[in-house]
Amino acid sequence: MNRTIEQVLLSLLPTHNSTLPQPLVDLASSLLAQSRHRASTLKAEEEIARPYACAHLACDRLKIILNLPPIEPRPPIPPRIYKRLFNHLDKILPASGSTPSCATPSGTALGSGRTRTPSSKLREQQLLGTSPLASKTRPTPTKEKSLSDLRNDTPSFKRRKATITPDGLPPWIRPTLRYLLTHLGPASIGPVVASGLESIVAPHGKLTDDGWVRANLVPVLGTLYLFAWRGVTWPDGQQVERERYVQFRKEVAACIAKAREEEVEVPGGWDGWEEVGPREFDAAAVRGKRHGWFEMEWASGVGDLVERKRAREEEDATGYHVSGEV
Repeated sequence: MNRTIEQVLLSLLPTHNSTLPQPLVDLASSLLAQSRHRASTLKAEEEIARPYACAHLACDRLKIILNLPPIEPRPPIPPRIYKRLFNHLDKILPASGSTPSCATPSGTALGSGRTRTPSSKLREQQLLGTSPLASKTRPTPTKEKSLSDLRNDTPSFKRRKATITPDGLPPWIRPTLRYLLTHLGPASIGPVVASGLESIVAPHGKLTDDGWVRANLVPVLGTLYLFAWRGVTWPDGQQVERERYVQFRKEVAACIAKAREEEVEVPGGWDGWEEVGPREFDAAAVRGKRHGWFEMEWASGVGDLVERKRAREEEDATGYHVSGEV
């Protein structure tokens, strides 16, 4: 997890005398990743305070839910400039759906209405929860429904507003991503992948109009996950170990399938989910390259992760902090 974000959070909450709540750290990291593509052209003086403002936003949005102590901001830039930056980020970054689910003291995930088991609660605290696989047989659609689907050329879940979360993503995507991070890792890529999903699947907080993406949500998730994993595993153009990559790609497909089996409840259902394999990931990667997915601002978060990892390694080796972030 990003040490810089944790340090900033501790400075914002000086009277907090226990371990930082993981949902708070996750939200701060997610807001920072999202800000890099929603506010990519900040002024130099504002860029200095980007991590601080995102951490401040996370504290402000979760202060009641997590019963946080008083927030005491001491921004690294003049108050007038910081206030302008803070208000700007507050407006453009989604107010909900930025963090997965925040567990209450009773163990019930907010907005879910269900009680977490100790193990599932621990997974959510460490990272960012449907019935066993249903029969693949589907009811035969009526003629009217079939014609309607053809006219709209969209999956049925798009028209069911109840199955779309406030950030525009189908409700099973974040639980599936959490499952991948828990079982395959690394946890650090979670906010970057989530930011990519929001950029491609739900730009501007609404489900995309791209019919191919709507019909291939699982391949999109798998492809973005593999892109981020590969970027931190073989940074700076290092040669990819093909056998390891091919094997890991199979593991991702298997893990996504298992997520559907083990994630007992997802409010809103699994509309749009399908079991896929490496071949579908390849097709999504080709389309993504053609449509510039990996040139979008969210993808720069992979490079940020590499730089932070390198800075931590240098810090550990030299014994002092070398990161340029606040």
